[in-house]
Amino acid sequence: MDKSSLSIRVYSFYLFLMGLGLISVPNFLLSFLGFPTTIEIWIRMLGLFTFTTGIYYFYSSAHNQFAFYKATIFGRIFFFLMTIAFVFIFRQPPILAFIGSVDLFGALWTYFALKSIKA
Repeated sequence: MDKSSLSIRVYSFYLFLMGLGLISVPNFLLSFLGFPTTIEIWIRMLGLFTFTTGIYYFYSSAHNQFAFYKATIFGRIFFFLMTIAFVFIFRQPPILAFIGSVDLFGALWTYFALKSIKA
């Protein structure tokens, strides 16, 4: 497995863990991150979406889908930037930016791994 595929595979595990956490113990994660707890279904739906997205990442890493890898770089950087905006504009807990930084670091790892393949 090349470095770019590994970066996508590792990120898929992050998505699986976050998804499972949001599905099974959402209030634990919410309170740990400094957000109010909820009994509404939306947080579990977000977990389901996150877990399902992990499936796409896992599958693409098993099949060297380099076009997908490149697309994730833009998406994950956008996600990071939006978490920063949410912290400042909507006065959300700074831990939200930390969550976004996972996406930023993953995107950079994938970017440099892809760049090393072309070199």
